[in-house]
Amino acid sequence: MITLLEKLVDGADGAYASKQDLRNLEHAMFSWSERKDAYQAVENNEKAIIDRAMILIQSSKTAPDGAMSPGTLNRCRRDMTLALRAYALGMLLQDEEMLKDRFLYWQKNVLQAMGLHHYQGVKFVLESICLELPEAQANLFKPYFKLGQELVMSN
Repeated sequence: MITLLEKLVDGADGAYASKQDLRNLEHAMFSWSERKDAYQAVENNEKAIIDRAMILIQSSKTAPDGAMSPGTLNRCRRDMTLALRAYALGMLLQDEEMLKDRFLYWQKNVLQAMGLHHYQGVKFVLESICLELPEAQANLFKPYFKLGQELVMSN
């Protein structure tokens, strides 16, 4: 929404907003209540979502053999919590550009620096959202997680 508003303001510099810009803004406003409810559902269920994501990642084939160390588990929990909050804000504001600029580029750089070129942690966060929230709310998050996976995993 921030990017949408910036485009509207820039495009209307000295003129009226275009019909397309007004339609885009109307669409964003129309879906605000649903997005706000989904955002609040994630906020209210954050612990359950992250707990389930931790269980999913530990039981997956991508987890290292043997138990993860407490330090690794704590970092994983922290990183998934930060990701969940960033994706939730991107969805709330319906703003992929803001999500990219404020979180995804940073995440990609960190993962590359750590040599984690096939990191799948956020996949488990989305899977957990799909299990913890009603389907309609979970579906609002899917485009943002897809964007994240595409961007973070690209070279």
